[in-house]
Amino acid sequence: MSGFYSEVCVTGGENMPRDGPVIIAATHHNEIIDIAALSATIPYRRRVCYWAKSSLFKNPVSGVLLTSSGSIPVYRNPNSFSSSNPLNSSSSSASQADLFRHTSAALVAGEVIGVFPEGTSYTEPGIVQVKDGAAWAAVEYAKVINMSGKEGKELVIVPAAIVYTDKSKYQSRVCVRYGKPIVVSEYAAKLDPESAESTRSVVKEITAVIESELRHLTVNAPDWKTLHAACAARKVSWKNEDRIALHSFVDTTQRFVKTFSPRSESMEVRKAVLNRYLALLHFTDTSHSTLEDLYPSVKHDEDFPMQPLLWPSRIRAGATLLSQLCIIMFHPRALLFFPVFLVHVPGYITGWLAARMLTIPNEEETKAQFKAIFGGLGFALSYGLLTRACVKLAVNFTCPVHFPIRNGNLTVFIDKILQAFSTLCSCLTARQGSLKSSLSILAAAVGMTWSLWKWHNALVYVNYRQWKRFLTALRVFTGLLLPPSFDLPADQLPAYSTPPLPAENPYIKRHVVEDSPRNSTPIGEVGRTVTQSSFQNAEHMSPGVQGPSIPARKLIRHLFLARSAAYRALRSSDERG
Repeated sequence: MSGFYSEVCVTGGENMPRDGPVIIAATHHNEIIDIAALSATIPYRRRVCYWAKSSLFKNPVSGVLLTSSGSIPVYRNPNSFSSSNPLNSSSSSASQADLFRHTSAALVAGEVIGVFPEGTSYTEPGIVQVKDGAAWAAVEYAKVINMSGKEGKELVIVPAAIVYTDKSKYQSRVCVRYGKPIVVSEYAAKLDPESAESTRSVVKEITAVIESELRHLTVNAPDWKTLHAACAARKVSWKNEDRIALHSFVDTTQRFVKTFSPRSESMEVRKAVLNRYLALLHFTDTSHSTLEDLYPSVKHDEDFPMQPLLWPSRIRAGATLLSQLCIIMFHPRALLFFPVFLVHVPGYITGWLAARMLTIPNEEETKAQFKAIFGGLGFALSYGLLTRACVKLAVNFTCPVHFPIRNGNLTVFIDKILQAFSTLCSCLTARQGSLKSSLSILAAAVGMTWSLWKWHNALVYVNYRQWKRFLTALRVFTGLLLPPSFDLPADQLPAYSTPPLPAENPYIKRHVVEDSPRNSTPIGEVGRTVTQSSFQNAEHMSPGVQGPSIPARKLIRHLFLARSAAYRALRSSDERG
């Protein structure tokens, strides 16, 4: 987590009990990375026992890992109980009974159960569905305690939102927000052992509370256009988004969503302008903060002829490119990073290839896991080969008897280091296969891996941003070097004026009212499912015609024009409150 993301933040940790049974009901928008985020950030380092697909237990590797971590096999979707009693279904009663029996046993033992009540990992402008698997698990535990007649420990459900600034982007940021705990006993008191209807009512009530808490902890917009406008406004309002504290990232974004949610003709125009700027940032692979750092925007009056001042001159663009090139080649931090960069190149390549070849185009929620996993395998390969080379070198190392400098603190310190290294080398040259030799090689491998990893992580963020600055300067220079006649014609620009939408998840059931207006339909209304009539489905089925891939240089002047228009649109929104 701390290697792929530049910052990992945890808020609400005080809401997690130190001991006792807990069900974590977490958002699920980034596949395996969500599991890593919960397991790595849970307070008091408690173990999380996840519900996992039964097919994963059949694999000899994943099966051992899941079993040893306390995971519970699920033979069908546990979140698909709807409003019926899960134990009354004849087709799956045995598997569901096993699931809840194992879950209740783990809760009785004081374990933490990890459940993703959305049922699938997806990318949407807001929470689309919250199913009732977590609520059923809580109710079944309460029934077990009541039937046993023993005083069980208090069970709480802790909502958790895993919020990413850009979940698939390397060196972006993530915040895990633990919400207010839901005390199950307050709802279990309403259970009537003789009435199945009371069980369904309690499950529905707990699910509604979980959904409300998850919405409070996350960003939720009514549609993609509003969310994109809010994101563009957030970028424009802060020269560098990383200055927004992660604990306030959701609240800041949600305020912009609220600003752009009202429906009016003028608001739609402003949203379209902001969407165009965000889209051009995407298609030119540029960030607003980098653009502002290199070419600060100039404020203009509405009646001032702006076009000659909108973008930098070719001389300034060339000078900026030259300065950025000098920085990445001769800056001390770049020189310090270069050796460890070469060691990690295989990991960068394997991560990039995996994300490109193993994911569906525009499927955002699987990219990060393939980048992280295969990038890590590439790093491990580099560490292994380098350790092997260093061990061979150390075998032939001979420590000098005396250090060739007069006695002094520095001399003594360096001499001790050399003596320690000499001792290690002597262990490495011990009889091959001996315990001393094996332990020495293992110590050398662990020490080298730890050192390289710390060295890399200490410098990668700054140098990564500097490389982005250089590439942006290169794109701007090449775009402005050519005359305007080489730019993308204005009549083709609409194809690049809306950000591409992520791939649709076929397992999502839209919880919306069937006849609601397209742009005002609420998201996530519990218990009202229409799978093909929501406005978001319509957006996915008709996302607009995206043009073919073109060189970024053809969009550079359009990008500067869009930036100026975005500033004016945002200023207009501020003036209207």
